[in-house]
Amino acid sequence: MGKTLGYARISSDQGQDIASQKAMLEKLGAVVVFTDIGNGSSLDGRDQLEAALRLLEPGDELLALHPDRLARDTADLLTISKRVIERGAILRINDPNIVFDGTDMMAEVMLTIFGMVGMMEKHFIKARQRRGIEAAKLKGVYKGRPATISPDAVRQLREQGLGATAIAQRLKIGRASVYRALAA
Repeated sequence: MGKTLGYARISSDQGQDIASQKAMLEKLGAVVVFTDIGNGSSLDGRDQLEAALRLLEPGDELLALHPDRLARDTADLLTISKRVIERGAILRINDPNIVFDGTDMMAEVMLTIFGMVGMMEKHFIKARQRRGIEAAKLKGVYKGRPATISPDAVRQLREQGLGATAIAQRLKIGRASVYRALAA
């Protein structure tokens, strides 16, 4: 048997702690634990997951505590599992106990079901968030996300003769943000 690589993810470091996941993965045999902080709704920006997948060799195992730590989307969860199999490795999820080696149809069915559950959960989270925002707006409490760019900085750079692309690059923002700031 090869090595066991663990993977842990939390949505944000605001009030969430990845240490408990890491400790459990190590207790379950992970020799290295890769950790990402970010939304599980997409595979984009999950550099540590990518690193773990690249390091897998035949006979290795990728271990996660729960399916939603890998992905909250059926297609993404199945993509990850297929990439693990392509490397000649095994995907093991601790809770519920799923071992996917590419030969067991029931394991793939379980991954599909838990991917669907993750998608439903993501939908419910977004719906609760929208309801909370609407309630806060009615109370006059919600003002939206605070501005992250200064319209004055954008205007100053525009007055210096810079175009939207150059301003966006200098301020590390999108061009659409430049246009919005200039229109404000």
